[in-house]
Amino acid sequence: MTENRIRNMEEFASVSGISRPTLSKFFHDPDSVRKSTRAKIEIALDRFDYRPNIFAINQNRKLTKTIGILVPYLADPFFAEIVRLIEWQCIDAGYWPIVFSAHGETELENNALSTLQSLKPAGALIAPLGRRSDLENVESFTRTVPTVVFDSNVPVGKAFVGSDNFQSIPLLVEYLCRTGEPPCFFE
Repeated sequence: MTENRIRNMEEFASVSGISRPTLSKFFHDPDSVRKSTRAKIEIALDRFDYRPNIFAINQNRKLTKTIGILVPYLADPFFAEIVRLIEWQCIDAGYWPIVFSAHGETELENNALSTLQSLKPAGALIAPLGRRSDLENVESFTRTVPTVVFDSNVPVGKAFVGSDNFQSIPLLVEYLCRTGEPPCFFE
């Protein structure tokens, strides 16, 4: 292990003797370099204890591997479970999910969208605050980042995923009455 900490890929290229373009190619797709080169890079990574800044690498990609997830309240069990499921879907597809919670505040929602936009994500799944959202800001975000909106049906993004309570509640009641189950209470 080296005594001086390597701060960036250029320094790593210098001490490892591997060209910067080859390293960049490796960090974007390890299979894109020859097997012998890949082995040499992996040995150098261990020897110099270097770990590249994933966000810096991501910024130079045409399409990043980051997916943003924004919810109104992460502490809400409903949103916590949705985030958990979305995270696993992203990971299984080879993406890096980044989760933000607005904590019910418009300013935090705006800050999260701004931060997410600066990361140049491949896409985003957002559950806006709804009436409390700064719709101009949310719409501006969706013009530059492919976005799927869920839970709050605001007129932005590529698609909306949610349920129509005005349709689903009567269907639930009709089903319960039809099946003869005893009445139930929803709070």
